Amino acid sequence: MATGTYHCPNCGAGLKYQPDLQKVTCDFCRSSFLPAEIEAFENKKQTKKAADQADVEHLVAYHCDNCGAEVVTDDTTAATFCYYCHNPVLITERLSGVFRPQKVIPFTIDKDSAIKRFQEYANKWKFIPRDFTGASQLEKMTGLYLPHWMVDYEADIDYSGKATQIRRWTTGQTEYTEHKEFNVNRQGTIAVNHLHEVAIRKIDKGLIDSITPYDETKAVDFSSAYLAGFFAEKYDIEQSEVEEPVAERARQYVRTLVQDTIGAYHEIQLERSSIDFHSVDWTYALLPAWVLTYQYRGQTYLYAVNGQTGKVFGSLPVNNRKLGLTSGIIAAVLLAAAVLGGLFLW
Repeated sequence: MATGTYHCPNCGAGLKYQPDLQKVTCDFCRSSFLPAEIEAFENKKQTKKAADQADVEHLVAYHCDNCGAEVVTDDTTAATFCYYCHNPVLITERLSGVFRPQKVIPFTIDKDSAIKRFQEYANKWKFIPRDFTGASQLEKMTGLYLPHWMVDYEADIDYSGKATQIRRWTTGQTEYTEHKEFNVNRQGTIAVNHLHEVAIRKIDKGLIDSITPYDETKAVDFSSAYLAGFFAEKYDIEQSEVEEPVAERARQYVRTLVQDTIGAYHEIQLERSSIDFHSVDWTYALLPAWVLTYQYRGQTYLYAVNGQTGKVFGSLPVNNRKLGLTSGIIAAVLLAAAVLGGLFLW
């Protein structure tokens, strides 16, 4: 099954997206282009409809028979490794147009920077396996665009009621009570923008949530040129599945925000507490992450770097033999110190 790539307008060689430059570059003639320039070049070669179809056809799905993961890329590679289990994977089918994202946040952290952050993170731990930060392991660090559903909400607020504030104090033998009442009125519209939810089951949601937030204001219109040299997942969680959980997060945020503006009183009696809540816009977007998996004694460990901000999070394996040896040495030293201390006392 044929795959595709973007070709350099100057020499025809394949192009790759470079996060540090925020450009698509050609290794052969050293030319560089903005993704928008490449898109314009492609559009000149054919009609818009044909260009859109060609853009989708650049995205190729790979299926891993070992763990079932699916990744997409517009690289010309016919076989690669699965970033979950590292098994070889082969092309299975092209993605259909419904999986074409609307927005993408491009990588700004390149692989070398991601590896450096990982090494700094891992070196803080003394009992990890020796090969955990080895060159062969670090080479498996994979740049991955993860699918997310993003949404903006608006909430029309209508709160009205009475608030009571009571203050008591004593002067001499006299106790005083101050009773104040306030009218509480909150009307207006609150915008809750850029809520997002990961849209794939194969990746550890807790891991991805731990490297958030992203700066969604940096999202740009999708172009598969951004995928050059990276992997990307297509969603397998429908928008309908995340609508209610995301909406509840937005409602909770709005309730908390309104409560913060009211403040703390001894008692609040609300006559009206209406929140008319509705979504403004849903967007299917790809967000960048560097992901590393490590197999140790039958268990898979996951590590991730936010491909935009550089925030890191992950679980690290423990070399029990190294830990046991160190613990044994410490125990022996403490025992020797105790024995010697006892001898000196006698």
